[in-house]
Amino acid sequence: MTCGFALRNFVSLKGVLAETARILKPGGRVALVDVDRPAWAPIRAAHSLYFDRIVPFVGGLVSDKKAYAYLPQSTAYLPPPDELKEMLSGAGFLEVERETVFFGSAQMLTGVCGPLTPVGGGRE
Repeated sequence: MTCGFALRNFVSLKGVLAETARILKPGGRVALVDVDRPAWAPIRAAHSLYFDRIVPFVGGLVSDKKAYAYLPQSTAYLPPPDELKEMLSGAGFLEVERETVFFGSAQMLTGVCGPLTPVGGGRE
């Protein structure tokens, strides 16, 4: 299963990840791609100018201004990388990995759905 640029829009990430684990067969793979903020200060500043200012401005000119104004704010809802990885593991995913792409402006989280476990033990 793949999901692109949607995590920041869910109210309950734990619920979404638990449901994803529930519907995948053991051994099934998940790949979640979403925005991130570059770690290196010069790139982070350039990314911030682009993502926080230019994208909302241009997007507002050609589409829904409110939706594009929300875009930079939506990244604040994502937990830190280690917490995201823990959430995936807690939902029953194994081999959880996180990779940053495009100079750190995006991230990809992957995992393999573990075996079914009794109620209360991860996957239910």
